[in-house]
Amino acid sequence: LEWYANIASIHRIGTATLISLGIGLLAAGLATVFAIGAALVLVRFPLPAKPVLTAFLLSPVTVPTVAIGIALIQFFILMGVAFTWYSLVIGHVILVIAYPVRTLVASLTLSNISLEEAAASLGAGRWTVFRTITLPQLRPGLISGFLFAFLISFDNYPISIFLVRGELTTMPIEVFNHISQNLDPTPAAFSTLYIVIVSLIITLAERRYGIISLAVGK
Repeated sequence: LEWYANIASIHRIGTATLISLGIGLLAAGLATVFAIGAALVLVRFPLPAKPVLTAFLLSPVTVPTVAIGIALIQFFILMGVAFTWYSLVIGHVILVIAYPVRTLVASLTLSNISLEEAAASLGAGRWTVFRTITLPQLRPGLISGFLFAFLISFDNYPISIFLVRGELTTMPIEVFNHISQNLDPTPAAFSTLYIVIVSLIITLAERRYGIISLAVGK
């Protein structure tokens, strides 16, 4: 068990983990908010280019992450905001937005629209209908989409390596740097803890909201 105690020796692992945590929460939150609007458009409105829009929103899952990273760093350098918190968050939002879009589209497709029509017929405004009827029905998709987006962002390496510099480094980068400079099982011990924690989170969320069945069911 000495290698578990040695986890603290990984350079800046505490600071890098906090940065990854902040980036992951912010990126997952923004991606989930954007995904709500996208899901409403895709499910509730007849669009002639709906398949194209759907493919575009889900494209980060199919496009190689290295290609996305190269494109993002070139764009951010051109805009003059490279190697900042803003560019890192935007890059992660682009990377993870496909996950809440997928789960929210599934939740919205399975929702009961007659409840919204009944509320509107009783005098409820659009915002009231959305807040009291639509949003509660989207809760499983919101939680599962946010969770998947956070986990993908938290341990992402291919995108982050293009967007960080100096003190702004994330947990996966620091772990990889330790592996490249040290031949010991410390990163394996860290990875074991990480897998156990993530497995517990996913198990609890699956039992409460059925996130895995929702994600693969649509």
